[in-house]
Amino acid sequence: MTSASPPSQHPAFLPLGTQVGPWRVVEWAGGGVYGAVYRAVRVGAEQTPPVALKLAMLPGDPRFAREVELLSRLHHPHIPRLVEHGEWLHPDGPLHPYIAMEFVDGVPLYDWARMYRPDSQQVLRVLAQTALALQALHAQEAVHRDVKGANILVRRWDGRVFLTDFGSCTYPGVDTLTPPPLPPGTPAYRSPEAWQFFVQHGRAATAAYRALPADDLFALGVTACRLVTGAYPQLGEAQRDEHGVWSVDSLVLPQSLYSARVDAPLRELILRMLSLNPEQRGTALQLARDMERAATTSLGTRVSVDFHAQDTRDGQPPSTGTPSVPPGLRADTRSWRAWIAIAAAAGTLATLAAWMAPGGPEGTLSETRAASVGGPADAGPVGLGEAAVSASAVDVPTPSAPEGMVADTPPEPEPGQAKPDAKGRCPHKQQVALNNSCWMKTSFEQEQCESVGGSMYQGACYLPIVAPRQRPTTTTPTRRLSQPHESTAPHSDPAP
Repeated sequence: MTSASPPSQHPAFLPLGTQVGPWRVVEWAGGGVYGAVYRAVRVGAEQTPPVALKLAMLPGDPRFAREVELLSRLHHPHIPRLVEHGEWLHPDGPLHPYIAMEFVDGVPLYDWARMYRPDSQQVLRVLAQTALALQALHAQEAVHRDVKGANILVRRWDGRVFLTDFGSCTYPGVDTLTPPPLPPGTPAYRSPEAWQFFVQHGRAATAAYRALPADDLFALGVTACRLVTGAYPQLGEAQRDEHGVWSVDSLVLPQSLYSARVDAPLRELILRMLSLNPEQRGTALQLARDMERAATTSLGTRVSVDFHAQDTRDGQPPSTGTPSVPPGLRADTRSWRAWIAIAAAAGTLATLAAWMAPGGPEGTLSETRAASVGGPADAGPVGLGEAAVSASAVDVPTPSAPEGMVADTPPEPEPGQAKPDAKGRCPHKQQVALNNSCWMKTSFEQEQCESVGGSMYQGACYLPIVAPRQRPTTTTPTRRLSQPHESTAPHSDPAP
């Protein structure tokens, strides 16, 4: 398990030909904060099928052991097969764990939608296959905790779906890797019950939310909503009763979810997964069966989504008509901006405190973005979202962005965005002046950048700094899914 590559190599940027265990790297395939993925072939058997080689950034990273343990239990047509695992000896001495899995020549879900413009039947079948993979996971009493478009691959040659990235999974007996209150995950996909728990217990260092299968199903609903509308649903404002108990009783949905191009059976299943009552979401197996049944009756309307043309910042894409308003929906201009600021104040944004100065004269991130960046970036094929380990733990050089992912024009400023002074300096030294406005430059990848309202430019994600007293009001109506308050008992888990 040694390598003859030069000592300067980094796990994220292995030269082609580097040997890792019995595997030789032939192509870079993706990566993020905690791991890099390569296409690799077995030394001496190069004609055999390649593997996806996932290599840890950090020596001895325990996430890899938990992923190996879970993958060894899973044998499912929609989950990559575990081939082998071991440790790679870096030329400087430390051992980095790696996992070799079945290589999937696939396209991430949202990219697939851009490329192939699927109809409702195709969308339903893709979602059904994802639900079947989740059912296999839930049958092992495991929860994925990071279901999203970047972790769902559609194989190019036959359209088979694969659920990937099990490094954030939890299952009985697994060691705790992250501190409370919230487990790993991408903020835009978290369930209402998780956010409700955070608002209620965020300041208590010992309170830990325990993710359940229903959390995965809500995340699948968010994924499906974005797949067909290009926008994320947003939680309504949290409410606190006279006893000091917080609850979330509404969900702001994109208007285009009710357009004619989203067939009714598909829409109904998306709304079911996005139910504020976890029990109403059902099980992954029930959803898979209902999705397959709906695919046979769907009109096959083409779901034509232009992710870049639609405004995903507030979850309000352009209206495609005036759809009828189903029971429980009403026009509403509020979103989670107000209540989510409470979550931001609970202390999870300590790593960004030097950049934001909340309430001060320098200007702040908007509340939605401030809360959403409480976890690491949505970094594609590796398990991110575990805020306990800082990205600064390893000095990772910034790679060039993949082709087609780099914007050549600077992002457009928002109304009320903070401006640099006459000398071109922003209020805080960590802020970046760009296009006559102030931004926070982050390493977020495209999906996470979009989910927190940022803009990609030259391989980096820029989040606008909005001056507190100049923050614009939202006037575009959205549709709001509401239901009577139902008491949801918080879950505690000593091992998130």
